[in-house]
Amino acid sequence: MTEKALDWSNRHPRDVLKQHGIRARRRLGQSFLVSGKNLDRVVSAAGISLREAVLEVGTGLGRLTARIAARAGHVVSVEIDRALHALAAENLGTFENVTLLCCDFLQSKHHINPLVTEAVRSACRACGGGLKVVSNLPYCICSPAIANLLEWEIEARQMFLMAQKEVADRLVAEPGCKEYGPLTVHVDYWASVKKLFSLPRGNFWPRPEVSSVLVRIVRRPDRQRTEQYAAFSSVVRTLFTSRRKTVASAVKNRWGPDKSREALERSGIEPGTRVDQLTTADFETIAALL
Repeated sequence: MTEKALDWSNRHPRDVLKQHGIRARRRLGQSFLVSGKNLDRVVSAAGISLREAVLEVGTGLGRLTARIAARAGHVVSVEIDRALHALAAENLGTFENVTLLCCDFLQSKHHINPLVTEAVRSACRACGGGLKVVSNLPYCICSPAIANLLEWEIEARQMFLMAQKEVADRLVAEPGCKEYGPLTVHVDYWASVKKLFSLPRGNFWPRPEVSSVLVRIVRRPDRQRTEQYAAFSSVVRTLFTSRRKTVASAVKNRWGPDKSREALERSGIEPGTRVDQLTTADFETIAALL
């Protein structure tokens, strides 16, 4: 980055917003990393190369975008806030490898906006390499964004996401603990997850209620969105509505006594196991048998 760009990208977001008469909108989950050093840590952890396209969800002021663009082949960055989008476009005007979209990242709860899909496809073709996702995710869409990115028709091999601590805890939870739930199982089906580093809430502005964690999500190469996955996903959602019940009771209530008894006998899963103690492999087995 040029000296001028570096100076802008290291300014406190409060000062930049105040200068342009823009208010941070908590309703949209806006919370900006304050320190340029922490932005550099995120980019360094992602290990971006010039042959890679990068998707960023939540452009904000463009401070992270600028750092990504200095290393990536092409960046597609999405911002729903028109005022922030306009400011980021002004700040990032010297970067020829950045595509800025002003739209909602999610078309619906279960679908990514087609505008984003089209732009990312184009960026991947131009770079000739793979796709990474690097983002300080808006808090309000953190969980659905992760789920949709993993189920997306475009394969993101790695994702480096700043998420609130409670979401990060759910992503890495073990069976039986209170954080373990449908999000945990769905993400584990698609990928492995590791917490890289934590940042207390004072590192963000406006200050959020909880601290945040940068997580690395690495996609499993053998996973595809198939009819079998649809059945697995349905079983996970259904059984977790009775998370504290035994698997025998939960399956019986949904599929009837005869079918559930046969499925559990063939599965080898102990009928007295609670639903929230089942592993991802257990859910896959049950889905296949039912």
